[in-house]
Amino acid sequence: MVEQKHGNEKKIYVGEGNVPRENNRQYIKPVQSANVLFKFMKDIEYLKTILLHKAILPRYCEEDINYLNINGINKIAFPMSCFCDIHFNKLKFHVHKYGAYGIGLNKTWGIEQGIQPIHYINMDSRLRKDFSDAFNIALENTFENKESVKYLKNYVLHHLLYMKPIDGQMKIGKDEIEDRNFHDEKEWRFIPDFNKVETQLPQIVIPPHINYGSLNSYSEGIIKKPDLWLHYKLENIKYIIVNSEQDRTELIRFIISNKVATDEEQYILFSKILVFKELGEDI
Repeated sequence: MVEQKHGNEKKIYVGEGNVPRENNRQYIKPVQSANVLFKFMKDIEYLKTILLHKAILPRYCEEDINYLNINGINKIAFPMSCFCDIHFNKLKFHVHKYGAYGIGLNKTWGIEQGIQPIHYINMDSRLRKDFSDAFNIALENTFENKESVKYLKNYVLHHLLYMKPIDGQMKIGKDEIEDRNFHDEKEWRFIPDFNKVETQLPQIVIPPHINYGSLNSYSEGIIKKPDLWLHYKLENIKYIIVNSEQDRTELIRFIISNKVATDEEQYILFSKILVFKELGEDI
């Protein structure tokens, strides 16, 4: 973990970058989970941005970590892109919560990009208690061996970014709070590697700097940093989902007018556009 000062605000960076997959390892396709990672959103404009840049742009999101009982910290915020690992016939509830515009990308590609299924924590488990104890000890800064404690801090802080309780409350927009079973979301996360980019953006934001305005500003900053984006190729797309036939027409026109793909690629891309209202009859 690296701490840097910028004005009155502390910037925290973690980890040593993604570890590449071993060259000779073959991904074993699942039998009971999906072979696609879906990302859903509530506005077609976000989907257009993803297609235009051939990349998914992470945004800063607030996470409640009260359940971990970490001394002095009840929430954090950091940039991420979230996906769900859910079969088509189970998507209806998820789409209702997150929006009917989506992109489905090949799971093999996702694994190669370092996208990680998150760890759902039982708040009453021994694992949660052990993690909380380790985190609090790492924060004490009383160790003689500073090099060793650096690795401990890196581990617990990086692990924290991929953790969520089995259930709890979720903040929706600025003010609304909703009870949810998070495990139903089968979430995978992409978290950008800040070690490879020169930036004043913090990887982790802690109170009192967490508010709607600051997180929006930080997310706008990521737009200017393509090295923090999750890039893909058109061939990695398995599905594009829109809400209505009108949306499909609008998206096709956008792809053509903005030259998102070559003429040949366009026809393949159009064939992947599905209308959720039509799918709704079959899922």
